[in-house]
Amino acid sequence: MRKFIVPFVWIIVFFSCSCTHRNYYHEIYPIHGEVWNIDSVLHFNIDIIDSLQYFDFYIDIRNNTDFETQNFYIFLTSEFPNGYIGTDTLGFVICNPFGKWTGKGNSRIKENRFTYKTNIRFSTTGTYKFSVLQGMRKNKVKGITDFGLCLTKSKNDH
Repeated sequence: MRKFIVPFVWIIVFFSCSCTHRNYYHEIYPIHGEVWNIDSVLHFNIDIIDSLQYFDFYIDIRNNTDFETQNFYIFLTSEFPNGYIGTDTLGFVICNPFGKWTGKGNSRIKENRFTYKTNIRFSTTGTYKFSVLQGMRKNKVKGITDFGLCLTKSKNDH
């Protein structure tokens, strides 16, 4: 039973601490078995109701010390309400060259928040759909425990 309670508590703590009061959207998914399979797709739908609002877009990655490489890569596909689809390949430094984890946390779980884009506006209102695949050269990536997207209202709103 404790095996399920500890990750749940971490998710609650992460939700309550990670985004500020300007939080517009925040969704984080646990990675089943802490192994991200190459064919596992995470889906995020963000409803934009104001095309004049500026946002900061973040990627949240939680990993454990079983993660085996220095960098982590993903494919982020964005589908706009007007039908436009684009894909970005993004890389994140999870561990420095000397073996020190970049994330916060004193236990075997490390939390990272990476800036994807700042001061952006979505051109039209509607639902923006994002899908994420792990982009590593392995079919199964050990050590990724949770993955999420966070959209906050920009501090530098124009």
